[in-house]
Amino acid sequence: MERKVDALVLRTADYGESDRMLTLFTMQYGKLSAAAKGVRKAAAKLRFAAQPFCFAEYVLAQRRDRYTVIGAAGTDGFYALREDIGKFYAAASLAGLCDAILPEGIVNEELFLRAISALREMCEGDEALALIGFFIKALELSGYMLDLAACADCGAVLEGKVFFDAEGGCFYCSDCARGAGVSESTLHVLKACAGGRSDAPLTSDGKKRALKLLYAYFRAKTDAQVRAVTEYIRLL
Repeated sequence: MERKVDALVLRTADYGESDRMLTLFTMQYGKLSAAAKGVRKAAAKLRFAAQPFCFAEYVLAQRRDRYTVIGAAGTDGFYALREDIGKFYAAASLAGLCDAILPEGIVNEELFLRAISALREMCEGDEALALIGFFIKALELSGYMLDLAACADCGAVLEGKVFFDAEGGCFYCSDCARGAGVSESTLHVLKACAGGRSDAPLTSDGKKRALKLLYAYFRAKTDAQVRAVTEYIRLL
């Protein structure tokens, strides 16, 4: 049996002399694993399809619950992500988040499309902002939506210095303070990346702190680790 899928390579693992196991995020079937035979050979026809962040239409041969890549037509290799260490780790963070959030075989078309869009944004512009925006949406689609508009206790508009409770996933104003303090620059970045309006400059420190906050919340809710996120935060 053969299946055609639109897929993004989330993770690769070498095995044998020239083979590679791929973790694919497919639009049609969710996350699945597929073997790519001989792709580590220099002249391998499908070598491109076994690279991190490759987005392609894959032809998979299915035998019972195992898949093998037998063909692929490239859609976007996102090559710019491999030319800059910051962009590479931001993309690796996105892939790692998808891998951690998605159970095998669960379809999430919106997350798939968001991931592809975010990778394109990383290639063309500020990879940190693209990653933060994707992170916020991924949390929302996983049932962990952040309310960046109002205090969870009194309903006051969030502005200036606020507070965040990672266990509850709630923001609080300075009067209802609960959890860890969140700087104004961090709040501006989070609001801007969530699709809100922010006229204030988005600082490097604000981006770094925003990622730290999102990762702490992610860890509190999932208990999963994505080492690329930690490394990317270190690079910022």
